Amino acid sequence: MSEVALTKTLGRIEVRLKAFRVGKDLVVVIDGGRGHIGAVAAGTGCGGMAVSSVLTTPGHRDDRIAKDAAERISKRLACNCAVIAGVHYDNITPQEIKDVLNLSNELVDELEGALRKEGL
Repeated sequence: MSEVALTKTLGRIEVRLKAFRVGKDLVVVIDGGRGHIGAVAAGTGCGGMAVSSVLTTPGHRDDRIAKDAAERISKRLACNCAVIAGVHYDNITPQEIKDVLNLSNELVDELEGALRKEGL
């Protein structure tokens, strides 16, 4: 099974995105630092809009990454998607948290072109 793998880095922060097709749908993993499963979101397109549901592992705050990505991906690519997110850096600063969110969004932005390039 083919997959797309993308990475973005800013300072010590590295965020990775991997995606693969399940039929016409997508499974996407966004992680960084000590990767883990912090949140899982399912997204679906609905009449030009997107909706999602998210489950967050207690003690983790990866739900924003997962939910935003699931909605953006399902709307843009007109598919169902599951996004698994888990980014952990010890002693992360407020600015680095913003960097993680921005890098995650940039990776989602690049995903559509990468899928076309890979023929997925």
